[in-house]
Order: sequence, then structure tokens, then C-alpha cells
Amino acid sequence: MARGKYTVNEVEERTGVPATTLRQWERRYGLPMPERSDSGYRLYGDDDLGDIRAMKAHVADGVPASRAAAMVKERAQPAAGPRPIAALRADLVAALVELDDDRSDRVLSEAHALHTVEAVVLDLLGPAMVDLGTLWHDGKIATTTEHFASSYVNGRLRALLALAGGQRGGPCVIVACAPLDQHELGALMLAVILRRQGYQVYFVGANTPVEDLATMARDVQPFAVMISASSKDAIHQLVAKRHHLEGIAPVLALGGYGFNAEPALAERVGGRYLGASVPEALERLAAEVRKHGATGAHVERRAQADSDLQGARE
Repeated sequence: MARGKYTVNEVEERTGVPATTLRQWERRYGLPMPERSDSGYRLYGDDDLGDIRAMKAHVADGVPASRAAAMVKERAQPAAGPRPIAALRADLVAALVELDDDRSDRVLSEAHALHTVEAVVLDLLGPAMVDLGTLWHDGKIATTTEHFASSYVNGRLRALLALAGGQRGGPCVIVACAPLDQHELGALMLAVILRRQGYQVYFVGANTPVEDLATMARDVQPFAVMISASSKDAIHQLVAKRHHLEGIAPVLALGGYGFNAEPALAERVGGRYLGASVPEALERLAAEVRKHGATGAHVERRAQADSDLQGARE
């Protein structure tokens, strides 16, 4: 791969690592190792950018800088085990920042070959979007770049949801986003993992009217309705229309950034807060399934609804 494409200032803009830190890492740990121009200026290549982002991710995860440098160097050597998610995460962020969907596809193909779908979703795609959101918030990337990345990840998650197939034997769950809420990636990740665990999942996505959600619930008789809200405005919409959510399902689960900031708001909506992460929500939902039992009221109501529908057709 060609080297010597970027100056130290361009690398700082692209990675968010200050030039002083880059020079310190080079002096202390021998990473990165840029070329020098005829005038003595440092010039960095794409490989260097990948190494810098990987080292930054390791340091952010609490790894000492000396060990982080060693880990980045080791990844260039043949490895006995899977390539670490942290390295793939750094490469994916770099590719999306460069608006390079072909390179992003290659990173994800490698990730799927080495890691489980759950790891790819929860440990790669989710954290990568957090990294990109931070870059956008700090003014390091444009809004269009963040939107490009979100659209790319959304497409890959929807493909995984389709590949997981439609389960018919497990508990029925509706996954939706609150009114005014356009941020559906967290809910989509949840839907993917739920379907892979055997739940029958209806994912209805962003900005879902509460009245329509209640109508759908009457039709499909879900065990749980899970609603994500990323802002207080979205939560206020749920509170204002909570009468539509009364009795909507045995479990009304609420999550997203809005509820993470103030979990007590879930009670005002009439539901329960299942936690700040997808694994936590999955664990608590599974506990509710066990509590109600495999032949709980939701199964009986669903069977009755199917019977009524069949009778109407006859």
C-alpha cells in the first residue's frame, strides 16, 4: 500500500490524535514510523493511520500505551487466534471516515469470518458508531460523513436481521422507536440479537406513532413491546400518550439514551427500564419469559387471536 500521503496535521485531523502525542509514540514506542520528505517532514500512509487508530482504541480501553503499541505491532504478524475486535473496530471507523464502503465491506467480511454475529453487532458495529458519533460531536468529521456511516451500518444490520429468519416458535416481541425518534440503530441491534435467540421479532423502526403501535399489538398479541427513546422529547411523546400503552403487552420495556439518562421516567410511561445495554436488556427480558412461562397468557391470547382470525376467514 502506498505510503507518505498525509502530513502530521492531516493525520491529527483524521484520527483525533494530537501531533505531540504522535511524535511521543514514535519516539518512545517506534509507532507509527512515518517516512520523511526531502525537507525532513513526516509523511504518513494509510497503514500508519490504521495503526494510530488501533492504538488510540486500545489506550481508550485502558491499555497502557507501551502495551498498546506492542499489540498493534503484533497484529501485523501471523496470529494463531482471531484478529481482535478492537483492531477491526479501528479499521472500520477509518474506512467509514474515508467514505469507503468497499473497504468497510472487507473489514466486516473479516469480522464475520473470525467472530460471532453477536460479537460483530455488539462489540464492533455498536462501538464503531459511538466512535464516529464522538468524532462528529468534536467537529472532526462532517455531518454527511456521520450520516454515511449510519446508513451503511443500518443496511448491514437489516441484512443480518433478514438472514436471521422469521422465528415462529419463540415469544413474540415488537421493537420500535418512540415518536420523533429517528435514531434506530440501537433498537435494530437489539432486534437482530433477539431474532437470533429465537424470538419472533417485529421491527418497526424509527418514529413510530403510539396509536399505530397499540393497533399492531392488538393484532399480533406480543409478549413484549420494546420501545427505544433517545431524547426527552421522544419520552414526553410517550408520556403524553401513555393511555395507548396500557395493557399493550405483558411486558412494556423501555430503553435508549433518553431512559439511560433518567431510568425513573420509564415508570411515568407505564413500563419498565431493562438496562443501558443490549446484553442487559436481553437478560432481563429472558427473566420475564421464564417468569411468565412458555405457556403464559401471551401464548394463550395469541392462540385465541389466531383462532378468531381463522374463524373469520371461514
